[in-house]
Amino acid sequence: MPTSPPDAAASSSPARDFGPRSFILFGLGSGISFSGTWAQRTAFGWLAWDLTHSVAWVGALALADLIAALWVAPFAGTVTDRSHPGRLLYVTEGASMLLALALCALTAADTLSIHGLMLFALAAAALRGFSQPAQMLLPGLLAPEERLSQAVATSAVTIALACAVGPAVAGLVMHLTGSVAPVFAFNALTYLVLFAALFHLRRQLHRPPPRHRAAFLAELCEGIAHVAGNPALTGVFVVTLGFSFLARPFAELLPAFAGEVFGGGPGTLSLLMSAQGIGAVVGAVVMLRCQRRAALLRILYGASFGIVLALLAFVSADTLERALPAIAAAGFCHVVCNIAMQSLCQLDSTAALRGRVIALYGMLFRVGPTVGAFCIAQAESLFPLGTLVGVCALAYALMVGVMSLRQRTVQDETLVTEEHPR
Repeated sequence: MPTSPPDAAASSSPARDFGPRSFILFGLGSGISFSGTWAQRTAFGWLAWDLTHSVAWVGALALADLIAALWVAPFAGTVTDRSHPGRLLYVTEGASMLLALALCALTAADTLSIHGLMLFALAAAALRGFSQPAQMLLPGLLAPEERLSQAVATSAVTIALACAVGPAVAGLVMHLTGSVAPVFAFNALTYLVLFAALFHLRRQLHRPPPRHRAAFLAELCEGIAHVAGNPALTGVFVVTLGFSFLARPFAELLPAFAGEVFGGGPGTLSLLMSAQGIGAVVGAVVMLRCQRRAALLRILYGASFGIVLALLAFVSADTLERALPAIAAAGFCHVVCNIAMQSLCQLDSTAALRGRVIALYGMLFRVGPTVGAFCIAQAESLFPLGTLVGVCALAYALMVGVMSLRQRTVQDETLVTEEHPR
């Protein structure tokens, strides 16, 4: 099969001559910056409560990320494909740093209202939505094809650690200083580490964006058509859709499990989240080994069935001691699925359309769990929470089984065509 010019250009790029140090360096810079982002999100939630003492306002603030993901992601992918991804990160993360500094100044002066905080939250979520495709794309650009899954796994390790470190730093800083302003200052400082990594990798990242001749909206539609018209990508996206809506919402529902099912409080929730986080870090470390496409597909299906079994064990557990290993296993399988799906999206897409493909993937991965958790929560008045999560997990297992059989049929048809060409 002939290789398209953009793919050829990408494969002959100087970045392919560099070893794993390049994507490790970017992963560290991105992870430190991401820890600041999570610290700021923690501060947002506390500040909303401190200003209003209203659960409704805290929930409305949490919806800001979902709203931004819905309208930003498709446009962000097209912008990424039209732009130099490194320079795009300079712009979006630079704007995010200025936003954090403005938040620091306003909160230090005690002049920020809840409505102003909501506007800042929407702006921060929109900027994060525009930077996400470039951040997901760059590890793959810094690695040859055979190391793509390793690069994605390296990024996943740092992000998993950042998700744990960021809120912990925010809590410690707010406890010691009695103010959220230093948290916003901390977030602003973390962007400097990312900028330093981008500057150091500027030669590897120096590449012109793919040429585009169509209008912006036409290119946006081209990305969606590329996913729909590529059987390999369509299969990955169907699995991603099922995973996001049916399997992944367990993490958003952990507070309900901690209080309603296990009759605990913040300590119980902390144990469940810590177990999930430990499992996620272990899963990302395991995926640091280089994987080919065929192996990634097998890993995706295996980890998908694994998370179903883990969730069934979790909802069947009658004590916290039995639930913790199950939720750790779910965290392990969750991050393995994420790395496999993200790697396959990049491997199976054309270089000129990769930003749009990864942006659509990121949108599903961010929006699906929130919507899935909301639907489960609404049905909780009719059925037990554990039963609902278990049924959703079984539905996902059925979907994965159908997709694995479909994939085998496509492979068999391909072999027959190659052995007996017309």
